[in-house]
Amino acid sequence: MRSAVHRTRLALAMRPPIGYLAALVLVLSPAILHAQSAARNALAMFPADTQQIVYIGLAQLRAMPEYLEIRQQLALRQLLEFQDFLRSAGMDPEKEIDELVLGWRGETLGGASFFGLAEGRFDTHRLHRFFVQQQLPIREYDGYELYAFGSGGNVPFSYFTFLSSSTAAFGRRDDLRALLDVRDGARRALDKNPALVEWEAELEGTSPQWGVSIGRAATNHAAPWMAAGANLVVDPSVFAGFVLAVLYRVDWGSVTTTHVSMVCHTTESAAALSALVKLWRDSSVEATFKLLPAPIVTMLTTMEIESAGNRILLTASVPLEAIEQIVRGTAR
Repeated sequence: MRSAVHRTRLALAMRPPIGYLAALVLVLSPAILHAQSAARNALAMFPADTQQIVYIGLAQLRAMPEYLEIRQQLALRQLLEFQDFLRSAGMDPEKEIDELVLGWRGETLGGASFFGLAEGRFDTHRLHRFFVQQQLPIREYDGYELYAFGSGGNVPFSYFTFLSSSTAAFGRRDDLRALLDVRDGARRALDKNPALVEWEAELEGTSPQWGVSIGRAATNHAAPWMAAGANLVVDPSVFAGFVLAVLYRVDWGSVTTTHVSMVCHTTESAAALSALVKLWRDSSVEATFKLLPAPIVTMLTTMEIESAGNRILLTASVPLEAIEQIVRGTAR
């Protein structure tokens, strides 16, 4: 019964959108771009064990003169496969996707595949026809049509499905099924975590890109900052006893500023960890000045660190070409 109801609902939602009107609204009402409603939708559909979410406002970024350079920094392999898949079916992700929300159920940003929601304008019938014409398999899961994409081989395929003509979901099979189960009420949603809902509301609209890490993922997200130096002064495991969550946002531009907020258990733990982070920053600069790339040295020497209540606030500005090293926590 639920499958039949879903198919009826999906058929109604897949009526062709009024593309010109939608584009006109985006041009005349730039505030809509900052609403970032896809993030709230993702919280209601991502499974409760999601440990990281990243919001990317592609429509906002495309309006920036540095967009081509920014896009290179966002080029995650799985995301590129998703975009290539859409292009092969005659769709244009550069025009049709306005917002992306990515999620990880693993503990590390780079160590686990991600799943996500894409919002924009989709020709759902075109993709279906493409698969039928190419005699590609279309799998079904509880009334949803799943389209496979990716490299295959030793790497599991990812799948893509339409939730409406304006929303699509994608990810590895188990992750995508979990998301669809949440949408149909068979699994607990991420928005049942009131703290995460509050943090999402705090970040929404502040930047074209922002993210939240919670639980063990927060520790692993913060640890690479400590690994930027050749000699660690602070064992990254100390974060586990201090940090509840890591929030960040990126103000893109020729000089890009990253704002990181580490939410600690108490005001006292924030003050103590702030002192440790300052010690790490200063000793890393002294010990590894000649070993680190110049942009990382600039980040360390100009990084602002302060404690505010139960939070540690870090702010660093670097040239655009170095932002990948900052956001992903790598030092090359």
